[in-house]
Amino acid sequence: MAVLHHAFRCAVTPSFERTVLDLLAAWEAADRERLSTMAIGRYAALAQRQDIHDAFYLGPDGAASSWLQPQFISPGLAALVMLAANFVPLPSLSGSNGTNHHLLATHLPTLGWQREEIDFLIHGQPIETMLHRYTDSTRHLQQGEFRHTGGWTPPMMTRKLKEKIDLLTLAPPLPAAEAEQAWKRLNESKALDDARAMLAPLNDDDWLVLSTTH
Repeated sequence: MAVLHHAFRCAVTPSFERTVLDLLAAWEAADRERLSTMAIGRYAALAQRQDIHDAFYLGPDGAASSWLQPQFISPGLAALVMLAANFVPLPSLSGSNGTNHHLLATHLPTLGWQREEIDFLIHGQPIETMLHRYTDSTRHLQQGEFRHTGGWTPPMMTRKLKEKIDLLTLAPPLPAAEAEQAWKRLNESKALDDARAMLAPLNDDDWLVLSTTH
């Protein structure tokens, strides 16, 4: 079965922040009915977004609508559904080659990348990590049972990733045979080009939203 990488830009706008604050207020008030109603109201707007359905399994024939019911709703799924209409598709890490996201994960450590940086580039963090930035509550947001809410990479990190990828496209960073071979593999597969194309459209106030599907 094919493994596909998906990427989107999500701008941090006043509307974005109002949406997040509204859903967090409902969650912190333990008002699951309200949170469910808010999410289901936005879910209909995704009907024509096949790219969203494919990346996050939100299609009408799947289980998403059941997970949006009050007894199952989670803040992460509610946030995804309520924000997804504003996602702008980006070129994925596997636009040139279906295994490029895997090649990056395999070879970037040899080129001096830290595991955290690679995770931010390929997977992102759980959506609950993004939500925590908008609440003063000490209550921990547990990840919901619906696990296809994507990974989120924050704006400041995307800037850092851009800079590192731009440097890598010029030449291998280390004068060692192993590093040169890793760089050559990423360059010839166009994995570095894919990473650069994915990151290039991001502004300083955009979240990078990632998903890998089977």
